[in-house]
Formats: sequence, structure tokens, C-alpha cells
Amino acid sequence: MNRRNTTLWVWAVIIFCGGCTNTRYLTDSKSIERQHDMRAHRAGVNLGDAFLNVINLIISGTLNSGFEVTQSDRAFKRIKIQNESPDSLFINMVTDVVWKETGYCDIMGIALPPKARQKLLVPYPAAYNVYFRTSSSEEEKLEMRTDNKHRIIKLKPGMK
Repeated sequence: MNRRNTTLWVWAVIIFCGGCTNTRYLTDSKSIERQHDMRAHRAGVNLGDAFLNVINLIISGTLNSGFEVTQSDRAFKRIKIQNESPDSLFINMVTDVVWKETGYCDIMGIALPPKARQKLLVPYPAAYNVYFRTSSSEEEKLEMRTDNKHRIIKLKPGMK
């Protein structure tokens, strides 16, 4: 392979792996199941959009008309929660957004080791109350909205 193809493959792997979410630090089974369900739903919507755009491109080329990209409304946002403290953080994220009539989109039971990150899918737009604590500190609350541009939430005890 030439250098250009190698560079393209490396970028494709970086983009693909950078978009992944995981449930490594989640301990609540309902939250893990909900994350998998939201990921599958998001992938299905994205594949549907890609399929419709390819069909639209073919029809536009056949009829010699203008091509416009169609896209569904955004339903999820990928965020990272980062532990900035030297101790493990125990995090619960509570919202009033309902997911498929099976309950709220709460993300409970995140046990985040020091300096670790957790990637999550959250509904867009939504407001979350993030409750976090270490084993030796008082519980703290942070209000977070998913409709702003911030994708990384850095947590540490004593933050205001």
C-alpha cells in the first residue's frame, strides 16, 4: 500500500474508535442496558440516514436534479465524564427525560477510578443533575445541559 492509503486507514480507525462508547465503569445493570439500547438506536438512525442519502443521490443523478443531504433530528450526544481527583468517584446522573416508556434516562452507578474517563450517550437536549462523591467526601451536585457545546465534564471534589 502506498503512504496515502495507509494514512486514510489510520484516520478511519481513529475516527471509528474515537466515536465508541463503553460501559466499563458502569455498575448498574439498567444503565448498562439503556446505554446499549441507545447505541443500537443511534446506529440504526445513522444507517437509515446514510441509506436514504445514497438513494437520494442516485435519484438526483438519474433525474439530473439537485442533491440535498437529508438528516434526522439529533437525538443523542456523546459526552465524556473525567475524574480529575486522586480518589475514585461514585457518580449518578439523574434527568427527567423518558426513554421508550421504560423509565428515565438516568445513568446510575458510575464508579470512576482516578484520572479515568467514561464515554456515555445521553439524550439531546436534556438537563442532568450529576451527583458525585468520593468514599471520604460529601456528595456534591452539578447541573449539566446536553444542548451546549461542552462534551467533556471534569469532576473533582470541592468544585464550585
